[in-house]
Amino acid sequence: METQVLIFTPDAREAERYGELLRASIDDANFTVASSAEDARSAIGQAEILFGWKFPAGLLARARALRWIHKVSAGVEDIVFNPDLPASVRLTRSAGAAIAPRMIEYVLCAIYMTTQHFPRALRQQQRKLWSNYMVDKAEGKIVGIAGLGDIGSAIAQALAKNGMRVLGWRRSRGEAVPGIERVFAGREELEAFVSACDFVVSVLPTTAETKDVFSAAVFSAMKSHAVFINVGRGASVDENALADAVACGVIGGAVLDVFCEEPLPETSPLWDLEQVIITPHVAGPIVPEDVVGMFIENFRRYRAGQSLHREIDLRRGY
Repeated sequence: METQVLIFTPDAREAERYGELLRASIDDANFTVASSAEDARSAIGQAEILFGWKFPAGLLARARALRWIHKVSAGVEDIVFNPDLPASVRLTRSAGAAIAPRMIEYVLCAIYMTTQHFPRALRQQQRKLWSNYMVDKAEGKIVGIAGLGDIGSAIAQALAKNGMRVLGWRRSRGEAVPGIERVFAGREELEAFVSACDFVVSVLPTTAETKDVFSAAVFSAMKSHAVFINVGRGASVDENALADAVACGVIGGAVLDVFCEEPLPETSPLWDLEQVIITPHVAGPIVPEDVVGMFIENFRRYRAGQSLHREIDLRRGY
């Protein structure tokens, strides 16, 4: 009997592309493609596997036959914290290595843009102002990476190859990471970690343990010229505390791609801060050709009764 797989993403063209790629590689499954909530809800009752992301509200409550969910994105908090998630369902995500190359370029851009003072240049250009200034260099700067999973570790190695000194922070002790001079661990070492850095890059996921981990106290521990870069999840940051820290000169600025609420509300004080650069969650775009390989491999393992790669521990949230 063919395995019933529901593919869902709200972008119809993207959903169809996933269907094309998966049908070309898997011949013992029946794929249903949906891009509307109505179509997804009508098909979820028969689906053994749910593939995709940005699933409609209430979808899992109708998932009578569901055994496995595969998220094409790295973030899984919408599933982990969903009260309708059946207890027996397994959850996997795309490998960070498939997403990391684009995020590495974002972080490098944020750092080089800061050291070369491009925001100042753009402001001067808007005013047609020719005014010289001294640029800095990124080589030798100390960059801290908070979150040392697939993506954080890849970013750390890229920064080290580009001449920067890299420190790391994780929630608990673990193995050494190539390219990182020292790994700090736990809340008790977080302030010491940020105080040593010229740039702090958050790649943290959303879990109960990471909620508002970047607090007023943590920002106060940073250097006054330090820049905070967030490509992880917005929930890890107290955004009001961050806005206050930038506005009051406690830290030098921020480059932010993710937020507690998206789109970022017009009322957020972050919009009006000259030292803050905001991008609309574009640092790690999900490209079908980049991410389907993990699911194809896992599907074969699933049918063979083997363990799945990148399976989420639902109790820990990652």
